[in-house]
Amino acid sequence: MKAIGYIRVSTEKQADFGVSLEAQEAKIRAMAVVQGADLAEVIIDAGESAKSLNRPGMERLLSLVDAGAVNTVIIAKLDRLTRSVKDLAELLERFTKRGVSLVSVAESLDTG
Repeated sequence: MKAIGYIRVSTEKQADFGVSLEAQEAKIRAMAVVQGADLAEVIIDAGESAKSLNRPGMERLLSLVDAGAVNTVIIAKLDRLTRSVKDLAELLERFTKRGVSLVSVAESLDTG
């Protein structure tokens, strides 16, 4: 199973208090081991808001999903992916159409 990790912080303050890029990456790497997944890459959006999906790392992630280059997307927490319920629903539908599962460590979510 080929997996991609996705991590994001919107501010330096966030990076310093609890949701650092390093902490998110460690959780994703640990989950990849638990899942038996080959973690091909961890995509980083540093200093990017989750108000929309219009961010460089998200665009790269979606291009990999659309190309069929990934089976699983692993995130540390849902709000690192998006803060919009509408965007989350659209992402889940897009992933499902392409046979990609979403795994969120904090929420114990695995759509596979």
